[in-house]
Amino acid sequence: MRAPPSISGTQRLRALVVFDEVYGFLPPHPANPPAKRPLVALMKQARAFGVGIVLATQNPMDLDYRALGNAGILCIGRLQTDADRGRVLDGMASSGNGACIRSSDLGDIVKRLSPRWFLMRDAHSEDRLILMQPRWTMSYTRGPMTRLEIRRAREGAGRLG
Repeated sequence: MRAPPSISGTQRLRALVVFDEVYGFLPPHPANPPAKRPLVALMKQARAFGVGIVLATQNPMDLDYRALGNAGILCIGRLQTDADRGRVLDGMASSGNGACIRSSDLGDIVKRLSPRWFLMRDAHSEDRLILMQPRWTMSYTRGPMTRLEIRRAREGAGRLG
């Protein structure tokens, strides 16, 4: 029997998995639905093979804070409840935030964000916390992109910078 082909590690993005409204799939402990274990494994290991994972939710209380701790980049919009702010701050603390800002100040910033403003935390950047407002958004709901479409999108992004 022939061994399956192996995929070597890479720093380049080979695929992007987008999971919108992750509610119920990655709930806090002790809940353990069938999808939780593979999602956590993807978040921990996929980046080594060039696979990016995007998880989106409107309610951070629905997520296991340990999973948030595995995120390399967090984009946080306005969070109105103390419980949601606490969950996100717990997730940031478990990942070694590294920012020189008090947790209470961070909670106040997240509470007072205007619409379409985000606090972004990049675990791999010197500037760990950044306020950003996207200029525009684009949404395709037609399914996965082809390799050619990904290449064209990356080339277009290079011209914007």
